[in-house]
Amino acid sequence: MKALNYAGLSTLVMVFVLAGCTTTRERDPRQLDEKQVSTLAALGAKNYGITWEGHLVGANEHGVMAVTDGVTTLTTRVGVRVFIIHNRKLFPPNEKMAYEGSDADLKAIGMKLLQASGVNKDEIADVKVLQQYTQSGVTLPDGKEVKVLPPERSHRTLMVSRRIANVDVESSRLMLNLDHAGHVAFMELAWPDISREVLDRAMRFRELTVNKFAAPQLDGAEVESVQPVVLHTPAVGFHNDSTAAIRVIYRSNAKQVGQKAVRYVDELGRDVDLPRAVDLLREEPVKRGR
Repeated sequence: MKALNYAGLSTLVMVFVLAGCTTTRERDPRQLDEKQVSTLAALGAKNYGITWEGHLVGANEHGVMAVTDGVTTLTTRVGVRVFIIHNRKLFPPNEKMAYEGSDADLKAIGMKLLQASGVNKDEIADVKVLQQYTQSGVTLPDGKEVKVLPPERSHRTLMVSRRIANVDVESSRLMLNLDHAGHVAFMELAWPDISREVLDRAMRFRELTVNKFAAPQLDGAEVESVQPVVLHTPAVGFHNDSTAAIRVIYRSNAKQVGQKAVRYVDELGRDVDLPRAVDLLREEPVKRGR
């Protein structure tokens, strides 16, 4: 559910811009003109089967373009293979809205969407269908206790990962949810091109980890795995950064439940700069009196 919640924030950066485009009398400089809106809407209809229901407006913020009819929103990053679709009426789905086709059919639709986006099929690493569950509870008559009901099967999510030359592109993925008719209810596709320079560096890291690499130590933990990866700006972001790194996963020496520590380092064990998502606001230092 964390992945879905995170992805659900993907269009949030554009919501206020799009709202401003529909409420202000003067044209907002971030607002897309009619030709731009028409072009982006046509792309959504042709490649992803979006049926637009009403008047379309669009906006551009730091190279992130979005168009919406108030129900469905299509967001993309200019010049990058990043597409996010959200139909607010269809996702999150209720029991009647969930896709009823087979897992094989769900995978086939996902492959068609990847092909329409220009994805190289040789880069597809793993294709999984995740079964989502919901669970609810009822308050007992005494008002003091809550009875938790058994989990119930909900909708399914298709997840596709990416690998180039046996190196996982950790930031890339297709996450897809369909409605009962097989139309896109929610989709997050982040699959940008990776430069030759970054790929060459990843190849060097792969050879290094196969032979001998002294992973940096971490107090209270042991090295569990070492693997070369490629990282890039996630779908939710204003940049198009990418880098190669060696991912080191650590296993805690203590018997406790929690998330494992992860570091991304270079061949010397130094932490690498992770790809940017957004520019952090810089605040002027506070001047305090004596």
